[in-house]
Amino acid sequence: MTIFHISVDEFKSAMSIQAWVNMLWIDEKLKWNSTEYGGLRRLQVGNHEVWQPDIILYNSVTTSAIEHYGDTHCHINEDGAVLWVPPTQFHALCDLDLRLWPFDTQTCALKLGSWSYSGNQIDLRLNNASLKNAVNLNQNSEWKLLELTRLRNITTYACCPDEPYIHLVFTLTIKRNSPLYSSLFMTPAAAIVIMCLINFWLPPQSKEKFILCGCTALIISMFLIYFAHKLPPHSSKPPLIVTFYSGCLYQVTISLVISALVINLSGRLYCRPLPRSIKKILIGWPGKYLGLSDLIQLVNLQRSTDEQELGESHLISDSSIYTSNLLSSNNDHQDREVIIHPGTKDAQLEWILAATAIDRFAFLLFCNIFALMGITCIL
Repeated sequence: MTIFHISVDEFKSAMSIQAWVNMLWIDEKLKWNSTEYGGLRRLQVGNHEVWQPDIILYNSVTTSAIEHYGDTHCHINEDGAVLWVPPTQFHALCDLDLRLWPFDTQTCALKLGSWSYSGNQIDLRLNNASLKNAVNLNQNSEWKLLELTRLRNITTYACCPDEPYIHLVFTLTIKRNSPLYSSLFMTPAAAIVIMCLINFWLPPQSKEKFILCGCTALIISMFLIYFAHKLPPHSSKPPLIVTFYSGCLYQVTISLVISALVINLSGRLYCRPLPRSIKKILIGWPGKYLGLSDLIQLVNLQRSTDEQELGESHLISDSSIYTSNLLSSNNDHQDREVIIHPGTKDAQLEWILAATAIDRFAFLLFCNIFALMGITCIL
């Protein structure tokens, strides 16, 4: 058998092979003496004109109207040797391991044998041809043949222990050879990770966070829909790349929730000051490690400005007591506005600091999660 094309249907868990099958047998009824027929030593006749062994594929995908062989002529020698080399297409069931899809290696087998005749009637044997001559794959084939082994098995059944049944097993180890998949799946995966991480570096008040998360989730969903149409739903172990994209969708969903929290915290105009314990942590070394030094300086500067404005407002309030009652009430109203306004700015900056800290912490957490997911897929 000479193989020149291999394809795999992941959805049907089947391997298809196009090959030339060399079959040689001796038919005693087709012997003749060439001297009696003008030196005729060889004939070419249609395959339907001579007897053929009913060699079929035991593990065929199709169970009805099994027709593996093409319609080609047979070569008959004067000694009764019949040579038939038909173009053949086998569709064999294969237990696919798609965990590393689309960079997977599969091992599939072709089990050939006679359906009607026992080993006493048809003695199937392997030819002595080199395995190197058994492979002639197209250079543009998606699959690369790593190993081909041949085995002749003899089996007896309980119904008829005196009749051995012979079948030939061709085991193929193939590896997917398509660099296109790297561009189709790996490059978008890297872009999805970057888009998800960039979301945590947008300003905390930015509404574009929702747009970025929505676009990322849409891209991931499109890939998952493609995987659902490409891969079998009954696979016991889902491909790692599908698990990675599913994990990315979970990550984007969590990122969307974090974005809603961050925008809510940083968008308040009038709010209570940040709790002192949390503020102390953020202003300390944890905030510096999270890259919040600029915001910390801004909060400290705003606090100094507020204290200065608060002191000036008290001086104005004390001097205005000795004026008329109307002016005093007006000044009190203005003093209250002056006191509230700086305090509100200070509190708002503190909440922006907290929201930014949540973004930065989520960024570090997501980096570790994505790295762990990537290492799991590689290993």
